[in-house]
Amino acid sequence: MKSNYIHQLNVLIKLRAKIIRPLLFLTIAPYFFFIGVIAFKPEMFSPFIFDTHISLGIFLGLVLILLIFIITIVYVYLANKFIEPQISAIKK
Repeated sequence: MKSNYIHQLNVLIKLRAKIIRPLLFLTIAPYFFFIGVIAFKPEMFSPFIFDTHISLGIFLGLVLILLIFIITIVYVYLANKFIEPQISAIKK
């Protein structure tokens, strides 16, 4: 009984890592790229887009916020679909 519990727990840990790692990369990589450009090449974000008063930096910052929101939705979906059933099976 105990070895089955440990096996299920290990499966859950591997499943969580399989879901979290790519989403973590998709969250951190664009953020650090954005901050790096702001720190070392801020003139790249200074041009205005589409003849408006919105700079490229502001636009890409909003896109980054939207990306993080979408990644959060994807994580919630995957957690509810794959992780929660595993947790329920372990609790039984």
